[in-house]
Amino acid sequence: MYAISIFNNKGGVGKSTLTLFMADFLATLSVRGRPLRVLVMDMDPQGSAAAALLGAEGLERVRGSGRGLGRLARDLDVRNAVDLGDFLFKRPRGVPRGRAEPLPEIGVMVSDKASSFAFEVNPLHRLTALRDGLKPELAKRFDVALLDLPGNIDVRNLLAVNALIMSDALVTPVEPSRISINALPDTLEMVRYVRERGGGEMPAFLGLVLNRVDKRSQQFQRNLPWIREMAAGLGVPLFDAVLPNALALSAATDDRLVCDAMRERYGLYYPHVKALVWEVFRRWHHLPGSEGGEGSGGP
Repeated sequence: MYAISIFNNKGGVGKSTLTLFMADFLATLSVRGRPLRVLVMDMDPQGSAAAALLGAEGLERVRGSGRGLGRLARDLDVRNAVDLGDFLFKRPRGVPRGRAEPLPEIGVMVSDKASSFAFEVNPLHRLTALRDGLKPELAKRFDVALLDLPGNIDVRNLLAVNALIMSDALVTPVEPSRISINALPDTLEMVRYVRERGGGEMPAFLGLVLNRVDKRSQQFQRNLPWIREMAAGLGVPLFDAVLPNALALSAATDDRLVCDAMRERYGLYYPHVKALVWEVFRRWHHLPGSEGGEGSGGP
């Protein structure tokens, strides 16, 4: 299983939205003759990605049951056996309509404030609890896990640090604004920290994704060269299929949006999001040691 964190240490740059886009389109891929099995791990107690997949009522039912990722991480750290099925949920496959591509089935894991805080206030918990205890078990059920990380994390956020150490790679959404750009060094510092604590070079950088772009704006034109320079310095791509500043794309994450097919959810922007996710998949596909090497078709 390949674990990809969607991470920028600034909030509000579109991490949850990008997570949903990647999950929807990656789950339409065929790998070794079967659909790619995709899991979304919503590490943010705010729960935006989980709400988009399970609905607000479904998310609250999960939280009310006490089956959050913080509790799972604690259980993994204090005992050997955990029933993983208690913590796994799913967004069911949409109803096929003619030749339209239905929304694919996606696995979901949820965070909540109470169990996340309970895990983080105990400094004795291992930073590798998710990597060592959870990842091998998830690999029996899924091909790729997308981890939606919160913003504004530091070394005290043990659950988020666990998630980054568990990750093979990360994708960073960034807006072409000065405020967003100023947060990137803090993001890179957090990545350096988890690499040191994880004992290796992971997570690898898949690239930067421009989000909420208006190519006509002065802000875009002034800040794009700086973002390109940063991507070049990191040795990673700045993905070409930028996401425009469009209300329709923001609405795609609305849990009240009732739809069964991909084009119903994404409308005119379906080809645009598809192209972006395909770029990310190809980058993952070519990384040394990636398990994505036998993908066929395209999102």
